Formats: sequence, C-alpha cells, structure tokens
Amino acid sequence: MEAGSIFRTILGVLLGELTLIVLTTVAQEVVVDGVHVATSSVSELAIGGIATLIAGLISGLLATLIGGNHNKWPVLVISLFIVIETTYLLWAGLAGNPLWFAVPSALALIASVWAGFYGIGKLKTTTG
Repeated sequence: MEAGSIFRTILGVLLGELTLIVLTTVAQEVVVDGVHVATSSVSELAIGGIATLIAGLISGLLATLIGGNHNKWPVLVISLFIVIETTYLLWAGLAGNPLWFAVPSALALIASVWAGFYGIGKLKTTTG
C-alpha cells in the first residue's frame, strides 16, 4: 500500500466513524427520545431503527468514497469499532437494552455500513 492510499484509508475510517457517531446520535436522541426496547413505543423503535440504519449506510458510503472503491479497510475498522463498543456497553451494563436487542441491533448497523460499501461500488460501476 502506498502512502496516499494509507492516508485515504485512515481518513476514510476517521470521517466514516465520526459520521456514524454524529448521525446515530441524531437518529437515536434527536429524531426520537432514545431507542430502548422497554420504554420506547413501537413507532419510536421503528423510526429510530430505520434512521440508525440510514446513518450506517451513509457512513459506509462516505468511508468508501474517501478510502477507495475497492478498499475494505475503512468499513472493516468501523465494523470492528461497532463490535468493540457494543461488547463494552454490554459488559459494563451501560447498553440500556437487553442482549437479545443490542446484539442484533449492532449486527444490523454493521450490515448497513457494509451495504454502503457495496452500494458505492454498484453506483460507480453503473455510472461509469
């Protein structure tokens, strides 16, 4: 990997993760007043969940645009950050949701980040 590619990879990770943090905070704390399986209504869970998945999609798109079309490292590192954060929150008892809700939510967020990665690849191939 050359220096320019390494720089773009690191920048893709940093800006992709920052985007994910900001947009998931907006999705879960501004759009709805928290996403908690025990206290949120079904509509809040649905709206917050969909907004969070859109945040992951945008994050994956941005990380891929910056890091490079065939460079999986930015989305791989962002996915690893999601796993680490979810593990820590569950282990420390700070998740605010039970295991059966938090783990599938984290996996869906990871899937949406990867959908952004593959989506930008499809966009670039179909538009030339």
